[in-house]
Amino acid sequence: MPRVGKMRMGGRMMGPMMDPRSRFFMALASDQRIKILELLKEEEKSSADIIQALELDASVVSRHLMMLRNVGLVAARKEGVALYFSLADDRVYRIVDLATEVIKDWFDQHRAFF
Repeated sequence: MPRVGKMRMGGRMMGPMMDPRSRFFMALASDQRIKILELLKEEEKSSADIIQALELDASVVSRHLMMLRNVGLVAARKEGVALYFSLADDRVYRIVDLATEVIKDWFDQHRAFF
């Protein structure tokens, strides 16, 4: 049976009924995208700065930035031929920090099992 909907976000189906929260958390579900957000926490960065900091291919960084932009986590502005990226909403750090706390607490509680 053929699939209905659009392919996005790592090849996953993104149909019209997909919960926006799922899309939001899918955008956070990447080490590289979390690193991008951490870089942008400091200050606005050009795409060249992000590529250099992550040591990834430009096309890979571009896809990650597009995904972050598509869910409203990252904003972009153009200056000449350069694109500059910034955090679109500081509240995302509360989410990342809370996730870090939950994970730390879970590991602390289950340390004896590892």
